[in-house]
Amino acid sequence: MPSPYPPARRVPTADLLHGHLVTDPYRWLENADSADCATWLDGQAALLAAHAPAWRHRPRLRRLLEEFAADGGPAAGPPVIRGPRSFYLHRAAGQELPVLMTALAGRAPAPLLDPLRLDPSALTTLDAWRPSWTGDLLAYQTSRGGDERPVLQVLDVPRRRVVAGPLRPGRITPIAWLPDDSGFYYLTLSTGPFPPRRQVRLHRLDTADDDAVVFSTAWPHLSIAISPHGHGLSISAAPGAQSGNRLWLAPIVPGREHILDARLIHDGVRDHTTAMLKSGPAGRLYAVTDAEAPYGRVCAVEPGDPHASRWRTLVTSSAPAVLSGCVPLVGPRRQPYLLVSLISPDGAELRLHDGEGAFLRAVPAPGRGPGTITGLTGPPGGAEAHFTYTDFVTAPAVYRYDPRDQGCRPWRRPGGKQRAPRPANAPTVARLTYPCGQSAGHLYVLARPGPRGPRPAVLTAYGGFGASFRPTYSPTTLAWVAAGGIYAIAAVRGGGEYGTAWHAAGRGVNKPNAVADFIAAARHLIDDGWTTAGQLAIKGASHSGLLVAAALTRAPELFAAAVCSDSVTDLVRYPSFGLGRLWTTELGDPDHPDHLPVLLGYSPYHQVRPGIRYPAVLLTTPRTDPRVDAMHTRKFAAALQHATASEQPILLRCEDGVGHGARAASRWHDLHADALAFCAAHTGLADGLQGS
Repeated sequence: MPSPYPPARRVPTADLLHGHLVTDPYRWLENADSADCATWLDGQAALLAAHAPAWRHRPRLRRLLEEFAADGGPAAGPPVIRGPRSFYLHRAAGQELPVLMTALAGRAPAPLLDPLRLDPSALTTLDAWRPSWTGDLLAYQTSRGGDERPVLQVLDVPRRRVVAGPLRPGRITPIAWLPDDSGFYYLTLSTGPFPPRRQVRLHRLDTADDDAVVFSTAWPHLSIAISPHGHGLSISAAPGAQSGNRLWLAPIVPGREHILDARLIHDGVRDHTTAMLKSGPAGRLYAVTDAEAPYGRVCAVEPGDPHASRWRTLVTSSAPAVLSGCVPLVGPRRQPYLLVSLISPDGAELRLHDGEGAFLRAVPAPGRGPGTITGLTGPPGGAEAHFTYTDFVTAPAVYRYDPRDQGCRPWRRPGGKQRAPRPANAPTVARLTYPCGQSAGHLYVLARPGPRGPRPAVLTAYGGFGASFRPTYSPTTLAWVAAGGIYAIAAVRGGGEYGTAWHAAGRGVNKPNAVADFIAAARHLIDDGWTTAGQLAIKGASHSGLLVAAALTRAPELFAAAVCSDSVTDLVRYPSFGLGRLWTTELGDPDHPDHLPVLLGYSPYHQVRPGIRYPAVLLTTPRTDPRVDAMHTRKFAAALQHATASEQPILLRCEDGVGHGARAASRWHDLHADALAFCAAHTGLADGLQGS
């Protein structure tokens, strides 16, 4: 019988690595610019177009996505307050991309940067922005088509004109403004031999001289921050993602800002611990770290003797609450406070401590049940903090906290109102426990109210880089549940739900534990009667997509469908593509003889086996992805299409003009409508959408 898939030749390519013969028949698909790859992609697009009409409920699902996105109200982040001005992002319902707004105290806000005015095609995104300490200047970075190679410029805020740039840092960079607004530090990539070095440069606004390199490291993860109180520039460097960092503090001498005497104050690379500095009122300095505290702690730092051995612990978190943020505040009598945010499986909370760490009171989170607090911030020496709160049925909303208040209040944007609506017919949220390894993880399960019984379900997890899937408002989740399905989110090892030990249990050579947990969560949903193997889809993007790809190759019989987006699938060659070389600590290093067998044991591309009845699979990718190279998805698609013995389709959706990150709202709706409609068609959810 002829193959229903576009021809993809199998080339007998193999490498002998540490005694293992590693075959790679689709290596030719690594070259996105070749004519053969282009022809193959054209065939995949035609195949997708032929199958898409069968997803007959896609229009209804897309409408639900739009409705829940609109019900979420205007999207806004916490304000950044500098001098008399506040800056914040705002995206109204129906708007393609967020707009950066600014407002003077007591005045109505006005748009400052609108990406659609810069580029009406909606291909240009505002990737990062940082106002100076006075608020008169703004450094901002834009990129086009998802290439993540930003153009950095400086805007005179009162006059609305560009006064510096363009600079081309190579990657999105943090900005650390000098206290007098005369310039800023930023990061670049060296242009010399591979691997490139990360560099800290100083850009002065009043000179045309080349920007001096003031610090350089071979480690790829580099970040900077500056204290407005004269402590200096803090520099954090790490060899890999979530691999522990080294932290330096460099005093800044007026007139000699181009010469840094960086002093190492924390070295957490060996024990995979991290630390960062926070500047408080009256020149106080704090460190937030997980060194000797797997759930996090806040320490007082003596600016004259800032080494970690001298840090004095003020606040320590303990299981199950992980410290997720801290902002120093000043009270009405100039007394110092510490406001910390914590996250646990039961929800989010805030706690207020005095300047010496003594607990004063708990601050109730705005929602009820499991929720998430992010972006806890405040102006230097400020008397109030802002943060974003969300949960599964509450759209992200910005809140304000003042130590003089007993609770949090919605932050009202200048000239506007803050909405945090709760949609009608809100789903029920259950938190289940399932066995993983020698311990237990948790599952959040969202469903429409009513009798429990097997229903079409979508399962996802993240399980990497110490990050977590937290309870957040998601139009995708709510659209699926409104259509009659179940949406489940699993905490698996490798994430950050239970502190640093939980992350370590699913990192590096332990990464297969994350895959095993994900499969265990799927079995629990089936065994507990929530769904069946014929009704269960798994869905994920980026690292979450790796879990999906690994699970469907390890236990294909458990799933009716899988959607895998923008993910690593070739765990042998991944360090040579995109940003893969940054992830060897998290995923494992194929150049290490002890790591390679582990990687081969769960690498999705290498675990595809001929004659297996794989479930229906939709693979999605940008044509060009600067983070996770699209070669992963192309090779995995070709391998699955060749191997499957099932009549269920293996489809590839490849999109131009976007990257791994932000995209226009209409493109986001299209992508997720395709993904949900595909899952609906192959899990039976469409049966509950008659008449749509």
